[in-house]
Amino acid sequence: MPKIKLKQAVADCLVKGFPGLTQKEREQLQQLGLILHFGPDELVAQEGSFCSGVYLVCQGLVAIGKYAPTTHDRRVLRFLAPGEWYGLEPFFLEREPVNIQFIRTIVESSLLFFQTTQFRSFLAHHPQALWDLCRWLSREVAMLEFKLTREATESSDRNFALLLLALANKYGQATQDKDAVRLDLPFTRQTLAELLGVSLETLMRLLRRFRERGLIRTHRSYLEIISKERLKEVARTSEFYLTILEETL
Repeated sequence: MPKIKLKQAVADCLVKGFPGLTQKEREQLQQLGLILHFGPDELVAQEGSFCSGVYLVCQGLVAIGKYAPTTHDRRVLRFLAPGEWYGLEPFFLEREPVNIQFIRTIVESSLLFFQTTQFRSFLAHHPQALWDLCRWLSREVAMLEFKLTREATESSDRNFALLLLALANKYGQATQDKDAVRLDLPFTRQTLAELLGVSLETLMRLLRRFRERGLIRTHRSYLEIISKERLKEVARTSEFYLTILEETL
C-alpha cells in the first residue's frame, strides 16, 4: 500500500478506535506506534508467547484463535478487520504477560504496534481512551458469548447456514439474481472449518449436503449462495442475532 494511503488508513483506524480523543491526541498516539507489515498467511504472534504490547489492525484481514490443549488442533475464533484490536486481554490482566490467542494474517496486512509501557503511559494521561477500549472489550465479550452459546446448542446445519449468511452480508457480492450472493472468500476451506469449529471432513460433508439441497454452488475460487431466503429458513434466526454474528467475523 502506498505510504500516503497507509498513513490515512492508520488515521482512520485511530478515529474508529478512539472516538473520544481529539485529532491532536490521536496524532500523539500515532507517533508512539510502529507500523508492521505482514504477507498473507503469516504468523504475527503465537499463543503462549510473551506479550510486549498491543496491535491495532490498520489494513487487511487477520484471524485470531487458539489451539486445543490435547490435540493441538487450531481453532479460529474470529477475524479482525481494520480498527480492531489484538492483545488487550494480557495488557489489562494482572498476570504473566503472555498472548492468550494466536494471530495470523489472512491476506497482506498492516498493523500498528504499541509497546506496553508507552501505551500504558498514554492511557494514564488520557482516561477517555480507556473508556473507548472498555467499550470495545465489552462488545467483544457479548459477541463471543453469543457465538459460543450458539455453537454449543445448535445443529451443525443451522450453524453453517448462520455462518454463510453472516459471511454473505459482510463479504458477499450481488449477482443478477437478487436473492443469490457470490462469496469470494479470502481464506481456505480449512480456515472456514476452524471458524465453524468442525473438522475439514465435516465441513466437506456440510458443503455436499447444502449443494444437494440446492442451497449453494461451490466453485474452485468462490462459493455461491443460490437463495439467501432459503438459507434463512435453515438458519431460523432474526436479523438482530445475524448482526451480532457478523460482528464476530
